Amino acid sequence: MVPYVRRVLVAVFLILAAAVPARAAPSEAKAFYREGQTFVTWKEDAAVEGERYKVYTSDQPITAANLGRARCVARIPEGSNHFQFLRNINVARHRFFGPLSKEKWYKAIQIEDDENGSKQLPDGTGLFIRTIKKPGKTYYAVTVEAGGKEDRGNVAALAEPVDEKVETPGAVMLQKLGDRYYIYAFFCDYELWNPDGIEDNWEGYVHVFHIRAPAKGRRDTKEPYPVGFRLHAYGAWGDWNIGYCWPGSHVNVKLLDYHLTWWYGYSDALPRMVPRKRYPPKGTVVNFTERRVLQVAKWLRTNPKNFPFKVDPAQFCVYGGSMGGTGAHTIGTRNGDVFAASFADEGIFNWQLRPPMNNWAGNVVPKFGPADRNDMTNEDIPVYDLLNLPRQVAAHPERELPFMDIGQGIVDYVIPFHEVVVYWKALEQGKHPYAATWEIAGHSPWAGPASVMDYRKIRRDEVIPAFANASCNDTLRSGFRIYTSYAGLTEKTLKIKPGSLKGQNDNKDGSFPDLTGKTLLLGPSGNTKTLFKIKSNTPTELTIEDGNLGEYVPPLTGWDLHVLKANIKKKEGKVREPTEAEKKAKAEAKKKRFLVCDGLPRGTWNGHFAWSTRNQDFDPKSKDDDIVDTEKTLAICIRAKKHGRSKWDEETATADVTPRRCRAFLPKPGETVHWENWNVSDPSAPKKMAEGDVTAEKHGLVTVPKFVIGRKGWGNRLVLTRR
Repeated sequence: MVPYVRRVLVAVFLILAAAVPARAAPSEAKAFYREGQTFVTWKEDAAVEGERYKVYTSDQPITAANLGRARCVARIPEGSNHFQFLRNINVARHRFFGPLSKEKWYKAIQIEDDENGSKQLPDGTGLFIRTIKKPGKTYYAVTVEAGGKEDRGNVAALAEPVDEKVETPGAVMLQKLGDRYYIYAFFCDYELWNPDGIEDNWEGYVHVFHIRAPAKGRRDTKEPYPVGFRLHAYGAWGDWNIGYCWPGSHVNVKLLDYHLTWWYGYSDALPRMVPRKRYPPKGTVVNFTERRVLQVAKWLRTNPKNFPFKVDPAQFCVYGGSMGGTGAHTIGTRNGDVFAASFADEGIFNWQLRPPMNNWAGNVVPKFGPADRNDMTNEDIPVYDLLNLPRQVAAHPERELPFMDIGQGIVDYVIPFHEVVVYWKALEQGKHPYAATWEIAGHSPWAGPASVMDYRKIRRDEVIPAFANASCNDTLRSGFRIYTSYAGLTEKTLKIKPGSLKGQNDNKDGSFPDLTGKTLLLGPSGNTKTLFKIKSNTPTELTIEDGNLGEYVPPLTGWDLHVLKANIKKKEGKVREPTEAEKKAKAEAKKKRFLVCDGLPRGTWNGHFAWSTRNQDFDPKSKDDDIVDTEKTLAICIRAKKHGRSKWDEETATADVTPRRCRAFLPKPGETVHWENWNVSDPSAPKKMAEGDVTAEKHGLVTVPKFVIGRKGWGNRLVLTRR
C-alpha cells in the first residue's frame, strides 16, 4: 500500500536573539496543519538536560521583543517524540506492557503515515500537537526553560503563519501489522488533557489503536463495512490484539485502558496522591478514556483517506464483557449519536453501589477519588452521580441512546447483580430501547446477547422501538439473590449455619431475610430446570411448598463432565467415561450449593421482540413491511418470537411502544397523534385491530400503551399519523 500523502505547510524558523545569546537554543522550528490539528516540531537544546519547551502562539510574527504579548499554550518536556501513555507504569515488570514497549512502532512517534514504521521522529526532536478550536492564521514560537528559568532571549519562531481550520482530528498509520491489520496513532486535545498547559497528564495525550478489516472474500459483509469497538476486560490488555475480526463482518477497533479506569477516565490530579492514602487529591475527574474511544470513532466515520477501507458511519457498535461490559454501559448510554448499538455483558452500571453489593467500588477510588468526596467531573456533575446510570437514563428521555443489549449472570459474584431490575426499569422510564437477559451463569462470557434482534445489524439512521411493561417479560422482581452452601437438608427444608450469609443480602447478621414466594434452586447451572417455591422461613431455615429436596438430583453440565473426566485421567492415568455412580457422586457434591432469587433464575425483558429493518428484513421481496418515517406518518412492523431463555409461549404479547430515532416524524410536545394497530400475520390481508389517539410528551415522544404484538407473519404494524 502506498501511504496517503497529505498537503503539508512547513514554516521556516527564525532565531531571534538578544544581543549576546547565553547558550544554544531550540532551533529548526517547523509547523504544518492537517485535519483539525497543527503539528509543531523543533530541534531540542542539546546543551541542557531535564528542560521544558514553551510553545507560544500569536496572530502576529513572534520575536524576543514581543514574546510577552504572545500566548503560551504549552510547556513540553524533553523527549516529546516518544509515547507517554506508559510513563507511569513500570514496563520492565509488566507482563504485557513490557513486550509492547519493545515493538517497532513504539520506539518513537510518527506524524506521517508509513506502514513500515520508518518515519519516526528522531531523538532530539520536540513535538507539540494543538487541536484547533477556531479557524485563522497562527504564528508559533518555541523557547527553552531549564532549571525553572526560561531563556526568553532565544526564540525559535515561524516566519509564516499556519492556516488552520476546525475539522475532525485525524490519525497516523504507524505500521501494518498483518493482512488488513494496522496500528495508528492519534492526538488528543492538548488543552483538555493538560488544562494548565503543562504536559504532565497521567497517560499523555498521544495514543494508539489497533484496527482490522474483515477477511477478504467474506460473503456476509461488504464495503462500506460496519464497525465494532471491542473494549477489553480488567487486566486483559492482550485482548487488544486482533488475531481475527469478531464479529467477522465488522471492521474491528481496539484501544487500551492502560490504568484500568473501567473505560471512563480519571482525576486530572493524578499521578499525585494524598499522603498515606491510595487516592488522588481533590481534582476534576475527566472522561479521558471515553474520549479516546470517541475520537477514534469520529475519525473513522469520516472515512479517512489513510484507512484503506470504507466504513458505514450509521452502523457502529460498542461491546465488551466485565470491565468491557461496564464500558459498553457507560459509553453506550452516553453516546447514542455515535453508536447504533451497545452490547454490555456482565458489566457495572452504577458506581454509587457500595460493598458488599459491589466489591469493585474500592477499585475506582485511586482513579476517581473517594465516593464521599464525589469529585466534580469536566461535565459539572459529581463523578459518582454521573456514573449512576439508572439515575441518568431515567432522567433524560430526550437523549437518544443506542439499542442497549444487556446480559447478566445471576450467580456472577464478580460483577453486581443487585440493581439489574432498577436499571432496566430506569431505561423504560426514560423510554429508551433495550433488551436484557439473565442466566444461571457465573462470571464467564457471555450471558447475552439478550435480543432476538442482532445488535450488530442495527443502524443509527433508522427508527427503533423502545418497549416497556411487556407482558412476555419473565418474572424478576429484584436483583436479590443468595448463592452459597447449606448446612442441612430434608424433604421440605433447607438449613444454613447462623451468620453464614454475611455480605449476601441486607441482613447484616448473616441470617435469612423474608424469602416467602422466592425461588430456590439446588446445584444451579445452565441445565437446571427444576425450581422450588419457598413457602416460609426462619432466620436459619427455609421451607418449600412442593417437591422433595432430598430426592432431587441436579443435572450435570458439559463442563462438569469435562472436570470429572480430567480428574479420572489424573488419578488413573487413562481416559475413560465416568460411571453412573461417579456421575451421581458429582451431582450430589454439586447439590450442596443453592440459589435463592426473586423470580425466575433465567429469562429476558424485551428480548422477544423483533422489528423489520433494512438489515433484518421480515420480507426482503416486499416494501410493505419496511419502516416509514415521514413528516406526517410513521410505520413499523413488530413481531414477537420465542426466546431460548424464556418460558413465554403465547400467540400475542403487549407492550408500551415508543418509536425512537425518528428523523422526519417529529411531533411537537402536546400534539395529538393518531395510532393504528394492523394485524399483518397474513401480509396479503392486513386487518386493523385497534386505533386511538395519544399525546406527545414534553420531548415530543409518542408512546402507544399496551400495543398488541403477534408472532405470525409480519406480526403487527404500528402506524402513527399527525393530524
